[in-house]
Amino acid sequence: MFAHIRQWVLPPTFEGEDDKTRTAALLNSILWIFISAASLYGILAPLEPEAQIRRAVIIVPTILGMLLLKQMLNWGYIRLTGILTVSLLWLTFTGAMFFGADYKNPAFMGYLIVIVCAGLTLNWRAAIGWSILSIATSAIILELGQRGILPPSIPTPPFAFWTAQALYILVCTFLLSQTLHKIDEAFANAKREIAERKRAEAERERVIKELETKNAELERFIYTVSHDLKSPLITIAGFIGLLETDARSGNIEKFKSDLKRIGEATEKMHRLLDELLELSRVGRIVNPPSEAPFSTIVEEALSLVKGHLMEKSIQIHVEPNLPVVVGDYPRLVEMMQNLIENAVKFMGDQPEPRIEIGAREQNGEIVFFVKDNGIGIEPQYHEKIFGLFDKLNPKSEGTGIGLAIVKRIIEVHGGRIWVESEGKGKGSTFCFTLPLPKR
Repeated sequence: MFAHIRQWVLPPTFEGEDDKTRTAALLNSILWIFISAASLYGILAPLEPEAQIRRAVIIVPTILGMLLLKQMLNWGYIRLTGILTVSLLWLTFTGAMFFGADYKNPAFMGYLIVIVCAGLTLNWRAAIGWSILSIATSAIILELGQRGILPPSIPTPPFAFWTAQALYILVCTFLLSQTLHKIDEAFANAKREIAERKRAEAERERVIKELETKNAELERFIYTVSHDLKSPLITIAGFIGLLETDARSGNIEKFKSDLKRIGEATEKMHRLLDELLELSRVGRIVNPPSEAPFSTIVEEALSLVKGHLMEKSIQIHVEPNLPVVVGDYPRLVEMMQNLIENAVKFMGDQPEPRIEIGAREQNGEIVFFVKDNGIGIEPQYHEKIFGLFDKLNPKSEGTGIGLAIVKRIIEVHGGRIWVESEGKGKGSTFCFTLPLPKR
């Protein structure tokens, strides 16, 4: 039973309709404060016995009307309840003035409450309309009272007058506080909407810029793939024609040489297609992220390129106590393998080749690095080397996709990569960031 009463007393809520729920809560507060105020005034404010019947005629219907409006509110008639609440208040104060038509009647202050309620529960146009009506009504009743057409004024005891004023002031204070709350809430909503729009606009600009970059990269990709695939095909086609000539002439050595060139062209095309497929998979085929010491990743990558390192007698120095990282372990090993192979490939004629792998703190974050004392990279190429097929030396081995794969893997992990080099013959340091475990 108490649960039902409590549910009836509380304001109704409407799922997915925040504005309707807020208005219902405000109307619920207004109705209960007027029910309470009318009851308190009827009990506390003394009157002469002959005037108490007049008061009951005004207050009792008002309280019953408010309770009926509360039920309508619970049924979900929000707009209609607001209109009827303002109308009932206006009728109540007009009736009170009718029975005491002079400037000493505290009901005159009630029109202010009518206007505030109209503005809160309806809109500012309704508040203006009710204010004009209230001003006109009070003027008419005062004039009729002065001419003796309306009943004579009810003598209001000082305490009754003070009680009415105090209740009106309290109600107006409550309504004004609700008004300010609604204004603050509107400003907060507006700020949130502006912030959300700015965020959406920034995200939109970022996506557009990213799409433009991807489109430019795709155009270059298509052009380069077309060119790089066409080259071995032309080689194959050309030497196939020579094979027939060699076979007819019986030149077996030339036949074998031409056949070798065809095999090399085929191998180049196969390697190019494999690396393109590998690049396309980065970011799509993802292993579950795990924590792993970076030194373990480095050790596995070094084991995969051990032959190249021994062939060129390259010294490797790995810093101790490297931090733990979080990510796709196989991809991180692949990334380190590509960076080390890149350092080996561009070591040049360095008499004492050396590669250093470690980490440093920079601007409050951990930066990993792979440093070599190879041929170095001129500053104007620091960005270009991470592009697809952007080989600084066209005659070098490989397809030019390795660093693009490295960049893609690091970006998929939320990191970034850059190169530091003072130029030709000064060596290169590839720096990158990776996510660390949250502690």
